[in-house]
Amino acid sequence: MAKQVKYVQCAMKRAVAGGSVRTTSYIPQQFATLGRVLKLKDELDRWVDGWVVECVGHMVVDAADAPDYRKAIRNHRKSTGDSQPRLK
Repeated sequence: MAKQVKYVQCAMKRAVAGGSVRTTSYIPQQFATLGRVLKLKDELDRWVDGWVVECVGHMVVDAADAPDYRKAIRNHRKSTGDSQPRLK
């Protein structure tokens, strides 16, 4: 039987030129350790190094229960009409 992956919501920060960037995401529980440095994928599916885990949530969820941001964006676009072709 396949191993069930558990996810935890974490807040992470990465230093950039002129400041820092923050994000919150569900990551596998094995990587959810304060101070751990991770690589995360950006919007172009490229790995970006240097994300430091600053806060780890208490609630652990199964992979099936973790929010799917792609599905959330798709549902939002459908409900607001943003998925419709633009009029010229």
